[in-house]
Amino acid sequence: MNKLSKTQRDQLIGVSAGAVVLVALLWYFGVTAKQEELSKTQDNTAQTQDKLKRAESTMRQGEEIADKLQVHRQLLDKRESTLAPDRDAYAWVISTINPIIKSRKGLGDFHYSQPEVSEVGIIPGFPYKWATFHVEGTGFYHDLGKFFADLENNYPYFRIQNLEMNATVSTGAEPEKLNVAFELVVPVKASDTK
Repeated sequence: MNKLSKTQRDQLIGVSAGAVVLVALLWYFGVTAKQEELSKTQDNTAQTQDKLKRAESTMRQGEEIADKLQVHRQLLDKRESTLAPDRDAYAWVISTINPIIKSRKGLGDFHYSQPEVSEVGIIPGFPYKWATFHVEGTGFYHDLGKFFADLENNYPYFRIQNLEMNATVSTGAEPEKLNVAFELVVPVKASDTK
């Protein structure tokens, strides 16, 4: 075998050491930097995927909320259909209350005043107006109680206030009948102006 001279051997060791240093520098500045960049990119990808999952969840919730809104809108429309219209609340209350009165044989005729419509009512900031009717009539105590219960059960948004009951001054065939007077407060739905 050929033996290398001392200069050649020193040059070979220098070139080998330079190659090792060069590979180490390339590894440090090239591969390590790219690994850090890859790690940051993976973190950014994970964060973006989390944002995407949250956005998809929010979109699904948006669809659910839209469905719930539709159900509540239908429920509101159904409930608004039982409210007095603002155009002819007087005729509406007569046609609404008289069937309940006529279903009770122990009630006499009831008389209604024209409504007093106001924006301020029982609930502050309520989006409906309120119509107050002064109502007077006669009836037996038991039938009056059933009338008020029917009214409350069929129209839960109505309010009866300032109720007064007095014995009738009649000496006729039905002396047990009572005179009743009260205020009936009804929410009024504004007509659409579209």
